[in-house]
Amino acid sequence: MGTAYLRLVQLVTGVLVAVLLSIHIVLTHLDAIFGFFGVDVAEPTAWASMIERASQGVFVGLYVALLACGLYHAIYGLRNIILEVTPSIKTGRIVTWALIVIGVVVFIWGTYVPVALFTS
Repeated sequence: MGTAYLRLVQLVTGVLVAVLLSIHIVLTHLDAIFGFFGVDVAEPTAWASMIERASQGVFVGLYVALLACGLYHAIYGLRNIILEVTPSIKTGRIVTWALIVIGVVVFIWGTYVPVALFTS
């Protein structure tokens, strides 16, 4: 893939991270906003509330999408920073593949909990 395409994807994922993180914060941490609109939320950060949200597909999708966008955005940015200071192409390839492996492992590890809670 071309560098311009990968950079565009990083910019898009940056916007998506901002949007998805805003949705997450509003829905899970700002119960005062819900109270203002007349929605009674007992305690959004209580264990029972978190388990209830985890059993809903919308929240699982939100969490997995936030993780995917955040990981790509962060790892591609870190890769660019490292490649600016590495002098050789071989080192750049090693760094790229190491970050890809790390990203895949972290994504699988990070999606395990929401998917396991959703399916249980």
